[in-house]
Amino acid sequence: MKKVLLAVAGLSVLGLGLYTYFKTQTKKLLEFDWKVSGIRVTNFSLNELAIDITFLFTSKADIEAKINRIYLDLYLQGKNVGYVSEVKPFILPARGSANIPVHVSVSPQDILRNIIDLTLGVGKQKDVMFKLKGFANVSSGFISTTLPIEYETSLKQYLSSITPIKK
Repeated sequence: MKKVLLAVAGLSVLGLGLYTYFKTQTKKLLEFDWKVSGIRVTNFSLNELAIDITFLFTSKADIEAKINRIYLDLYLQGKNVGYVSEVKPFILPARGSANIPVHVSVSPQDILRNIIDLTLGVGKQKDVMFKLKGFANVSSGFISTTLPIEYETSLKQYLSSITPIKK
């Protein structure tokens, strides 16, 4: 009977240790900041509106992490006009930073379908609202978690944040 109790106690301690380890590692994976560090229109035609968005991820944790996947829905004036699914993995060094570029391609026809709503919204606000909403899948070793991403700005706000290049 004592052996069974010792085995159960040992397994319980082992289980608690593993649970604590996983919980601590998951918390460390979420210890980083992100921000949009750049937006650049790379193509604007009747068939495609292509935008490169650069995210700056900065780790506060003592462990190296890998960003496995980024998924973002793109909203213009509150209307979903496209999405991004980047599955190329990026390494985020411990207590370091990494720029992660994401390419967004939107069909202008999707925007034109909602042109009346978009035009009315822009006319009321005299500005264009832009929103990204999604997640990044982050892992370290065999532990994985999901980081929510939400970024919202207006065209005026974004343009005012750009510092002009001095000659």
